[in-house]
Amino acid sequence: MKLAAVAMFLPQSPIVDPSADHPALSDFDVRPDVLGVNMAGEIALWVECGETSTNKLDKVSRRLGQARIVVIKESMRQAKRQREVLNESVRQGQRIEIWTWKPGDFETWLKALGEKVEIFGDAHEKSFNLVVNQTPYAVDMLSA
Repeated sequence: MKLAAVAMFLPQSPIVDPSADHPALSDFDVRPDVLGVNMAGEIALWVECGETSTNKLDKVSRRLGQARIVVIKESMRQAKRQREVLNESVRQGQRIEIWTWKPGDFETWLKALGEKVEIFGDAHEKSFNLVVNQTPYAVDMLSA
């Protein structure tokens, strides 16, 4: 999922698993799976992949009023459940974006990956038009 997030946000030069020593995270006790910073070095994008605690998302949404927060889930069932929890428990939960694959698309993504990964094509946020290790992959993700 992290590789998919990097492909989605490549124009923003995303950082995967940023270190706790990253200057933008100096006042945080949590870290994102994928981080994007603006020209001033401020957090502009916070991406979580898979399971993420509600407490973490609540904390991040309160502290990062201007940043975009995206959670990527494997299935619509997981995405809908996360949305329900955020709507019930997180004050600013509606501004957290939750994206997921259509049925079967995540499995196709996983099968295309290998020890070495070569990706060609275009990816922009929720849209992929790629060749992943010689496997054509054209997908539009869904929002929950």
